This record gives sequence, structure tokens and C-alpha cells, in this order.
Amino acid sequence: MSNKNESVCPVTGGCDKLSCLLSKVGINRSLLITLALLPFAWNGAAFVVTSVVGAWNALSSKISG
Repeated sequence: MSNKNESVCPVTGGCDKLSCLLSKVGINRSLLITLALLPFAWNGAAFVVTSVVGAWNALSSKISG
């Protein structure tokens, strides 16, 4: 038998109704924070790709004449 107290949330020490409902379907605070920050991370990745492509195009145009 486990020693866990299943009625208490491990993060906050207690559950409100929404937290308990979300934890039952596998959604936790960490996942919500990750999903909230994902658009900003995607913008950063798109910026890096655009910068690399621009640098590559500039370099190849200098080399080809």
C-alpha cells in the first residue's frame, strides 16, 4: 500500500475544484505554463531561421558575384 495522500495536490498542498479537475485529465501547472510560453518560443525559432537564411543568402550572393 502506498503512503501517498491522494486527496491532496502535490504542488499546492490542496486542491480547488478546477485544479482537481485538470489534474484528473493529466493537465498540471507546468503544462499550462509551457503552453502559454510556446508562441513566444516559436517566434524566437522563426527569428533564428530567418536570420540564418538571410545570412546564407547574403553570403552566397557575395560569393557568386
